[in-house]
Amino acid sequence: MKRVLFILFLFCSAVAFAQERELAVTDFGARGDAVTLNTTSIQAAIDSAHNLYVLSNRTVRVVIPRGTFVSGTLYLKSGVTLHLDNGATLLGSTNPFDYVKDPYVRWTAFIFAIGQHDIAITGAGTIDGRGWEVANNMVNYIHLGLVEDPLKYDRPNETNRPENIHFRECERIVVSGITLRNPASWNQQYDQCRHLLIENQTVDSKSYWNNDGVDIVDCQHVVIRNCTMDAADDVFCFKSHSVDGVSEDVLVENCIGRSSANGIKFGTMTRGTFRNFRFRNITIRDTYRSAITIASVDGGALQDIVIDGLRATHTGNPIFLRFAERRQGTVTPCLKDIVIKNVYVEVPADKPDAGYSYEGPVEDMPRNISPSSIVGTPGHRIENITLENIEFHYPGGSDSSYAFCGSDPQSLAAIAERTAQYPEFSMFKELPAWGLYLRHADNIVLRNVSMTVANHDYRPCIVADDVNGLTVTDSRPATPQTLVANGCTRVKAPGYRIVKQRAAVGLSEDAQQMSADEPDGLGKRYKASRFGIKNNGTTLNTNSIQRAVDYIAQQGGGCLEFYVGRYVTGSVRVPVGVHIYLHEGAIIVPSTNPYDHISGRPSSPLLFVDPADHTFGLGFIEMSL
Repeated sequence: MKRVLFILFLFCSAVAFAQERELAVTDFGARGDAVTLNTTSIQAAIDSAHNLYVLSNRTVRVVIPRGTFVSGTLYLKSGVTLHLDNGATLLGSTNPFDYVKDPYVRWTAFIFAIGQHDIAITGAGTIDGRGWEVANNMVNYIHLGLVEDPLKYDRPNETNRPENIHFRECERIVVSGITLRNPASWNQQYDQCRHLLIENQTVDSKSYWNNDGVDIVDCQHVVIRNCTMDAADDVFCFKSHSVDGVSEDVLVENCIGRSSANGIKFGTMTRGTFRNFRFRNITIRDTYRSAITIASVDGGALQDIVIDGLRATHTGNPIFLRFAERRQGTVTPCLKDIVIKNVYVEVPADKPDAGYSYEGPVEDMPRNISPSSIVGTPGHRIENITLENIEFHYPGGSDSSYAFCGSDPQSLAAIAERTAQYPEFSMFKELPAWGLYLRHADNIVLRNVSMTVANHDYRPCIVADDVNGLTVTDSRPATPQTLVANGCTRVKAPGYRIVKQRAAVGLSEDAQQMSADEPDGLGKRYKASRFGIKNNGTTLNTNSIQRAVDYIAQQGGGCLEFYVGRYVTGSVRVPVGVHIYLHEGAIIVPSTNPYDHISGRPSSPLLFVDPADHTFGLGFIEMSL
C-alpha cells in the first residue's frame, strides 16, 4: 500500500508542476451567463488541450473561470485537467437530450472519460447536475413517448439519467477540491480504473433517487481522503460488475459521510474479486440503513478488509455482513478475513434519515430495532471475522406484542434464508437478538465488544445459530447478558450467560438429547430446515432437498436430518456419502404429480446412488404405486 501511495504522490506532483499551458473556455466562445448552452465550446477547449498534450507530452489545463457555464455531456481526454476556479459552476442542462448515453459503457453522464489517462478535475468550483429538473423532464418525455424507458418505481432507469462523472478504463486520475452537486443518477462512478486519487471533495448528492456519494467499480490502487459526502443513497460504495473484475489496494481515510442508505457499502453487485481494502478515521451520521454493509451475493470473493476507526451516530444499524448467492460468478465465492475495530455506533429509536428529500422506505415491517448481523447461508458461510474495541448503543424497548421472534430452536429454524433477496439489514424482518445475530459462520472473534441497551428488550443480547467457533474475550458486560448458542461448536464467552441449544425442531428436550446421539457414524449432521425444506405437508421440496444433498456431497458427505412433519417431494437423487436420517414423526411424502418424478409415477421419492446410504430413524417414507 505504501508503494501505491508513493506512486500517487509522484503522479500528483507531475500534475501540479508539469502543466505548461492553460486554455480558458471563454477563449472558445463559452459564456458564464447561466443561460448559454456551452457544450460545443467547452468540448472544443478540451479537444485542443488534448491535441497540445499529444504534441508536447505535457498535461494542459482547461480553465472554467468564475461564472455559471451551462453544458450537456462533455468528454475529458488524456493529458487534460479540467480546472474550475473558485466561483465557477459547471451547470448541467435541464434538457435530457443534451446528454449522451455512451454506447460503450451504456450509461448517461455529464462528464465522461473512457479509456483515457493522466486526467484530472481540480479547483474550488462546483459541478451541478441539476438532477431533479433533468430527471423530471425525462419522466415527461417518457410519458410523451419521446424516450423509451420502463419507468420502474415511477423513475427512469438510472443508466438513462446523467451521472455527474463517469470514468471507465482510465489510468492516473485526480479529482480534487471540487464540489459535486445534484446528480440525476449515481454521482460519480469510476469503473475499471487504476491509480485514482479523490481528495478534498464536497458532495451534496440528494436531488433524486439513486444518488450515491462515490461508486468504485472493479478499480485498483485507489485513495479517497479528506472528503465530506451527503448522499440520498449509499455514500462510499464498492461494486464489481464483471466476473473477472478485480478491486484491490483501496484506502479511504479521514472522510465524513451522511446517507439515507448505507455509510460504507460493498455491493450489491459483487461479481469479481475484492481484496486489500483499508478504512481509517471515518465518520457516519443520519444513516437510514447500516453504517457498514459488506454484502457478497453475486458470486464474488471478498477478503482482506480492515475498517479501523469509525464513529457513527444516529444510524439505523451498526454492521451488516451478508454472504449468499443470487447469481454465480467465475471465482470461488467467499466473504472472509474481515477486521472491524475501534468503532463507536449509536442507534436511535426514531427514523435516522428523517428530513431527507428521498427518505429510506419504511420496509420489511413489522419489526423492532434490528441488531448487527453476520449472516451467511448453508452453502456460503462467512469466515474469520474479528470485531475489536467496539461500542454499540441500542435504544432497546422492543415490543414482543408488536413483532416477535423467539430464540428457541424452532423459532430460529423458521427464519427464512432469503438467499435470492436484495441484501439489507432489515431483510429478515424481526430477528431474535437486540445486539448481534450470527448465522452460518465460522471463526468469529469478539474482542472488547461492548453492547448496551437503553431500555429493557425482550430479546437476548447475542444469538448464534449454526456458528462454528465463537470467541468472546475482554467483553464482560456491565450487566449480565445472555448469549444463545443454537447448533454451535467451540463457543467461549466468559462473562455471558450462555444458553446452549440443539436445533432439533419440534422435539421435546428429552427427544432432542436422544436425537443428538442417534445418527452417530453418519458424518457431519445437517438440518433439513437450514436449506429451506418445509415440513408443512404442502410445499414441494424437491429442489431444496436436491440442493441440500448435493451440497453435503460437496462437503465430503454427511447426514441430512428431518424432524417432525410431512415433507412433500418429487424424485431426488441422493449422492454417494449422503445419509438421510428421519427422526420420529418425520414423514417424507411423494408428490402426487407424476411430472415431479423421474419414473413418471409417484413411488419412492429418494433415489440412492449408493444403496448403503439409506434412511435411518423412526420416521418413514410413504410410497405410492
